[in-house]
Amino acid sequence: MDWSKNLQEPKFWLLAIAAAVAAVHLTLLSRIDNSDIFATSLLFWLAAGSLIWDNRETLKLESKLIPSLVGLLLLGLILLRVTFSPDSASSAWVLPFIATFGLGLLASGFKGLRQYWKQLLIFGLLAIYPALKLTLQAIDLSELTAMAGAFNLSYLGFPVQRQGVFLVMPASRVEVYGACSGIQSILQLLCISVLFLLMFPLKHHWQKALVVLSAVVIAFVVNSFRVALMAILNNGGDKNAFDYWHEGQGSLIFSAIAVFIFGLLCWLAFLRSPAQKPDSGAEENA
Repeated sequence: MDWSKNLQEPKFWLLAIAAAVAAVHLTLLSRIDNSDIFATSLLFWLAAGSLIWDNRETLKLESKLIPSLVGLLLLGLILLRVTFSPDSASSAWVLPFIATFGLGLLASGFKGLRQYWKQLLIFGLLAIYPALKLTLQAIDLSELTAMAGAFNLSYLGFPVQRQGVFLVMPASRVEVYGACSGIQSILQLLCISVLFLLMFPLKHHWQKALVVLSAVVIAFVVNSFRVALMAILNNGGDKNAFDYWHEGQGSLIFSAIAVFIFGLLCWLAFLRSPAQKPDSGAEENA
């Protein structure tokens, strides 16, 4: 491979800058100590990279002086922000969007920026993630989650009574507060549903609505079973197991289950190729 020739190509440097930005962003997220958003952001970067790779032959890499300078300025501001405020949570949310905007200008100018609308949408969703979380917290799903958890316990044969956001069992009671209402899981699957629609465009609006709605329902239902499990463990006095499924790695297992169910549903409903029907004119051999 002739590296000297590759180093002269603009796309090589653009790829290197994008990889560096992704590495910096994921490093910032690792300091926030939030495994769910780290995994979601990693998925965002993989999806954005995949979309670029799919369209690599049709991308127009033509930029003039002014958009190139604006793009470099945006990337420089990001570098300064990360250097002087490495632990800033706000930087971790908006950094990919600003970087994608700057890289788009640097690569293709103002006119060619529309080529990257999917990547901008992906990272724009990440930028408004805190606002979406605050919106769901304002709605307060705690009581609805408690109702679903109580239904699950009753259906499984466990004695339980619901008192507002409390699940009361014979030996204990569990409060379903905001952090346990499944907000994180719902946001995670909402983001994944948007990625699915961007990477696998569907023809009908009802299909798109079904994808988003199914993401919300699956996340909520799976979390309600997690709440039911924690009520059972708390009633049995197993504090270590309760803490594991409440704040430990157990909570990530339920997130993985929700993602798996959603992926399986999308594959069965939209991605699986229909079975080939036999030709009606063909004759079967005896």
